[in-house]
Amino acid sequence: MRRSIFFRLAGFPVLATLPVLCLSAAPARADVALLKNGRSLPVSDYRIEGNQILLVMEGGGQIALPNAQVLAIRREPAAPPPVTADAASAAQIAAPDRVTLDPPGPPTLSVPESRRDGPIAIDPGAVFDRGALRVLASRIARKHAVDEALVLAVIEVESRYDAFAVSPRGAMGLMQLMPQTAARFAVRNTFNPVENVDGGVRYLKELLERYSGQVRLALAAYNAGEEAVDQFKGIPPFRETQQYVGRVLRALPR
Repeated sequence: MRRSIFFRLAGFPVLATLPVLCLSAAPARADVALLKNGRSLPVSDYRIEGNQILLVMEGGGQIALPNAQVLAIRREPAAPPPVTADAASAAQIAAPDRVTLDPPGPPTLSVPESRRDGPIAIDPGAVFDRGALRVLASRIARKHAVDEALVLAVIEVESRYDAFAVSPRGAMGLMQLMPQTAARFAVRNTFNPVENVDGGVRYLKELLERYSGQVRLALAAYNAGEEAVDQFKGIPPFRETQQYVGRVLRALPR
């Protein structure tokens, strides 16, 4: 047996489907947050705080997202029982017709030429323009005295400028920060482009200083961790890491 409830995100009604527990129900999986960019995140809990929704991740840690970026949170049974013809007919009679309307598209982040050296205001639910994100990343790189081209190449390879990218391993945002890295650099919202890039650039700067400016080693550590680079006294013999270093270097302007 299931029931549906409506809650509101960013002023629009969104359907969240939650299970009603009963003795005959199949074992349920964790809740799944469905994101506007087509991705989904397994979560153990959530709560709405103003114009943000706070997602509690299954493996620990929390993510704050603009309300408009979360379409729904639902729980699906692991193995739904077969539906008989009688049950299907009863469900069709009991369920009223429902019409949903797509909300208007959120605003696009833009950076006017005259303000490119001033602060960038990011509205909750904004769709981030690639060009504006490049400007933002370049400014943060200059702020921390890190090569702009290197930062842009890392973002290209890590996320292709998808501010809401999530890897199967849990890396998040433009610079694909792992939860422990985000915590290390005090990044509270990994899907906020300013916070994400600032934390990623500071991490990259720390790695460049650790390896005396050797870009290849810094990139290898960014991908595989400092421990792996120190253990192998160079780029680790991991295919993924070796390919990653090559891809970032190829993304640099010649």
